[in-house]
Amino acid sequence: MGILAIALLSLNACSWVAVAAKEGVVSATGRYGLDSFTFEGTLPAEFGMDIMPAYDPVDPESSVCQRQNLLGEWSPRYYGTSDNIPIQAQPQSFSHKVPLTYSVGLCTMRLTALDLDINGRHGPQRWQQTYANGGFRIFKQLPADAPGFDKDGIRAVTAQCSWLFQQSQAKSRFGELEKLLTCEASGTHLQYDQLAGKTVKLVIEVNPEERPSVRNRWIKGDRGWKPCLGTEKSDRCQQPPIFKTFLMNGQTCTVYPGCTE
Repeated sequence: MGILAIALLSLNACSWVAVAAKEGVVSATGRYGLDSFTFEGTLPAEFGMDIMPAYDPVDPESSVCQRQNLLGEWSPRYYGTSDNIPIQAQPQSFSHKVPLTYSVGLCTMRLTALDLDINGRHGPQRWQQTYANGGFRIFKQLPADAPGFDKDGIRAVTAQCSWLFQQSQAKSRFGELEKLLTCEASGTHLQYDQLAGKTVKLVIEVNPEERPSVRNRWIKGDRGWKPCLGTEKSDRCQQPPIFKTFLMNGQTCTVYPGCTE
């Protein structure tokens, strides 16, 4: 490598160090504002949650709200953090204060989203834990007919979660029953200037009736769901169906959830 190339690499390395050092000094001034709201609720047994508030600049074009990356490129500053509520074997309640603003140096940022990972566990193995994305979006103004807070300052939201089962295609557990988690809720848009001092309450309910993750791969009978063989052209069940076995907790089974008929 030539002397000029070595010099350029050294210069770039020094520039990266300088940018990182400058950003470290600015980030150290980070602080939350005084206004906040309470995010609380209940989680079913074998559920947990990651709570991830996200903040964006009030004025993203302001020079004090720009940050430089290691390539020298400038972009609006942002801030996000995460708090984990571990999965528990029994139902649990949670309560979390969510600040409405976060400032770095002279840049003020406001809460724009409260992202959630709803974590669920359907067995003792590590791969038997999964999650569904969810969360709240926070706007400056909502439609006039949007749901609001009650007289006690509480906004209640219910999320319906369902387990979807399938046979794993992973080499390490091929044919083993695994589950996906999906959660749906309405009324998850919030108005920023209505939040200070209020409470957003989330209740998670689990649908007791599980279903296959994809249609026409399992057929439901009197004893439960049975997986069936596909055709040469498709994974969809043959007609008439030819049933196959699957693995569940180390056992060879013919029907879910009971394993044997």
